[in-house]
Amino acid sequence: MSDYFVICSRCESKNPLFQSVCKNCGSITRNRIPSIDFWKILGRLIENPKSALIEIIQAEQKNFTLFVLCASLFKIFLLGSLVSGVVIGKNFSIPSFIFFSASVVILIFIIGHLVKRMTTGVKDRGNFRIKDFFAAFSYSFTPQLFGLFILFVLEFIVFGEQMFTFNPSPFLIKKNFAYLFLSLELGITVWNIYLTKIFFSIYTDKKLPPYLASFVLIVLIHLLTIIFL
Repeated sequence: MSDYFVICSRCESKNPLFQSVCKNCGSITRNRIPSIDFWKILGRLIENPKSALIEIIQAEQKNFTLFVLCASLFKIFLLGSLVSGVVIGKNFSIPSFIFFSASVVILIFIIGHLVKRMTTGVKDRGNFRIKDFFAAFSYSFTPQLFGLFILFVLEFIVFGEQMFTFNPSPFLIKKNFAYLFLSLELGITVWNIYLTKIFFSIYTDKKLPPYLASFVLIVLIHLLTIIFL
């Protein structure tokens, strides 16, 4: 494991990321992080995503976590409903979104427990905190926030209500814009996969599995939108 533990500079014992005081000698291992500075973290996730995710893990208060996750899942589900509307005529619905979100939250906790068992020894499992895992995982979906509050707004300005009625399809109204926005949506997804890969790499020292795990997980979450529509 590469980054989940920090080494005390005084006694060289391993300490979990969330702990600011060495459990062996009582020395300070890092600066105290009482809460997440939302706007600062957004910038850090662009500039230095690995250190930003570690700071989220180390923060005592995981503020804005539910907002980030719910808004991100809303964007993913909205995109899935728009694509389904074009292909098979299924549209967005609140009950479906609720079931989808609940399924993703359950999936995150299951993955967290699996990672806990696979990447920590028996003695270290007590140091693994699911709330740290859940918060950092949620913030790895930050690209979806940009997709929701910037890209989606631009899409609505260009296409208007045709985005939801599909009569006619946005690809028939303004074909060039439609493919441009589709490319940007794919870019958001790739960025999401990249941040999730960095998140997984904090908990494991293997290089390929984080890429594979992040890709499979993001694809699975997008497929769940089709299932619950």
